[in-house]
Amino acid sequence: MENVMTMTNGFVELSAMDMCDVNGGGKILKALAATAGCVCIGWAPVVGVAAGIGGSVVGTPVVGVCTGIAAGAGMVSAGAALLDYACK
Repeated sequence: MENVMTMTNGFVELSAMDMCDVNGGGKILKALAATAGCVCIGWAPVVGVAAGIGGSVVGTPVVGVCTGIAAGAGMVSAGAALLDYACK
């Protein structure tokens, strides 16, 4: 088995087979999961701010901050899980 990931100047280089796995490898489900993961991570700050404002309106500012952090972290966690699935 070849070493498929090599570090060069701090970057990871993927082999052609790894690139097929990342872009779906003919499986549309993995490509959709990778896209959804990127969208989840990209929208995490917006969700965090919106949840934080809502929490501040309903409760106290401390509740808003905690709610915003939890919502943003949940979005990042979901996105990371989808990207992990897509890259396996």
